[in-house]
Order: sequence, then structure tokens, then C-alpha cells
Amino acid sequence: MLEIDASLLVVFVIVWILVFVLRKIFFKPLQRVMRERESRIKSSQETFEKAMETYEQKTGEIEDKLKEARNQAQKIKEKYDRGALKERARILEEINAETRKQVDEAKKQLEKQMKTLKKELESETKRLAEGIEKRLLH
Repeated sequence: MLEIDASLLVVFVIVWILVFVLRKIFFKPLQRVMRERESRIKSSQETFEKAMETYEQKTGEIEDKLKEARNQAQKIKEKYDRGALKERARILEEINAETRKQVDEAKKQLEKQMKTLKKELESETKRLAEGIEKRLLH
């Protein structure tokens, strides 16, 4: 069967000493480093998540402000468009009024010229008629 001799006991003691030494020298510092690393990763992840929340919040605020600014710009544009249309209508009305005035003045001048020409034509007709009458009578 199995015989337990002193060498087995020595090997057993050496293995336990080796396990104890490795635990103290290697495994505990390794576990400590891994816990610190995990803690830093968790802290970095939390910081990242907070930064992302802040980023998303700020992005939303900026988008809202941009939307509001676009709406205000559209309102201002519409206001100026309406003003421009009113000004255009006013200018067209002025131009139409001026044109009507010029047309009326031109009509008056034409009427004056026609009256003058009629008078001249009448006087010329009378003079020609008198000249014809004098020639016929002489």
C-alpha cells in the first residue's frame, strides 16, 4: 500500500511553503493591481457616462437654440418680405401716379396743340378762302 515516508512530508511542507510565498509575493500584489485597474476602469467608465450625458444635454440645448434662432430668422425674413412687398406696392403706386400725371400732361399738351392747329387751320382756311374769293371775283 501507501507508505508515508519523510520525503513525502518534506515535499508536502515545501509545496505549502511555496504556495504561501507565492500568495504573499505574487498573487496578493497581482490581485491588488487587478482591483486597482478594475477600480480605475469603473471610475473612467462613470466619468465617460457623465461626460456623455452632459454632451447629450448640451447638444440638445444647442439644437433647441438653433431651432429657435431659425424660427426667429424666418419670422424676421417674413417681416422684411412683407415690408418689401408693401414698399414695392407703394413705389408702383407712385410710378403709376407719376405715369398718369405725365399722360394727363401729354394729353393736355396735345389738346392745346390741336386747338392751336385748328385755329391756325381755320385762319389758314379763311385766308385761302378769301384768296380764292378774290381771285374768282377779279
